[in-house]
Amino acid sequence: MKRKFTQILGLALIPLLLLALPRTSSAVTVGFKFFGGYNSMNGGDINEGLKGFVDLYKLEATLGGATTHGDYKAFHGGLEAGGDLIIYFTPIVGIGFGASYLQAQSSSEIGFTHPLFSATMKVKPQVTSTPIRAGLYFAVPMGSFVNLTLNAGAEYYLAKIKYSVRFDSTGSWDQTETDVDSKGKIGFCGGIGLEIKVHPNLSILLEGRGRYARLDGFEGKETDTSSSWVPSTEDGKLWYVKINLGPLGQYPILGLDENPPPPDPMFQDARSARLDINGFSALAGIMLRF
Repeated sequence: MKRKFTQILGLALIPLLLLALPRTSSAVTVGFKFFGGYNSMNGGDINEGLKGFVDLYKLEATLGGATTHGDYKAFHGGLEAGGDLIIYFTPIVGIGFGASYLQAQSSSEIGFTHPLFSATMKVKPQVTSTPIRAGLYFAVPMGSFVNLTLNAGAEYYLAKIKYSVRFDSTGSWDQTETDVDSKGKIGFCGGIGLEIKVHPNLSILLEGRGRYARLDGFEGKETDTSSSWVPSTEDGKLWYVKINLGPLGQYPILGLDENPPPPDPMFQDARSARLDINGFSALAGIMLRF
């Protein structure tokens, strides 16, 4: 993540140097937009499946005579950074191309206490995505120094999911790490904000941006390590399925396998796991116009 932020900041130096160059008047202007902030996302099947796994394990522990404390904490957002190149064909209307890097993560710890043992479970999911977009951009004058900005377009999304589940008990531990990548998917985005001029070619940006995107087709690997056995790795696709335990309820979980769960009354609603990136971003940055 640090490397991606460094690359974005490095690119920002190029248009800054252009401020010192002489310019001639032209109907077409070019804008370089750089921003960062906080993004929120739903998570979809990933949050639901990890919570279901924790709840199922807590149920089994309770039925075995243990007491539990703690719960799964869903990831719902994190940092975002990106930039856009905008070509304005009029002072108000332009087309633009850009990219962002956004991430979300969480960490949960669940404790188990039994007369014969005690243990902890730690669940740590992390999601990263790199949307590449194209769209229409508008800068509507609201006075001499302020523009109302609007944008809307399509984004091409790629995403990576990594999560680990670790169990620690007296004298032993075991851990499962899952690392999968999505197929590319098209989503949509739109934003509204303010462009506040502090120089003829430099403005400060404040923007809110929404997006709609759901990704599936995740494939990758799962690695099991332990204090008691040799590490093993399995390749496959990431699936979502609900475990039906009748009067004890239904528990959605995630699983990695080459094939979906077989038809069985115990396994319901099996499908390729979906990551829901629908959400909102609060951003601030700069705009350089030439």
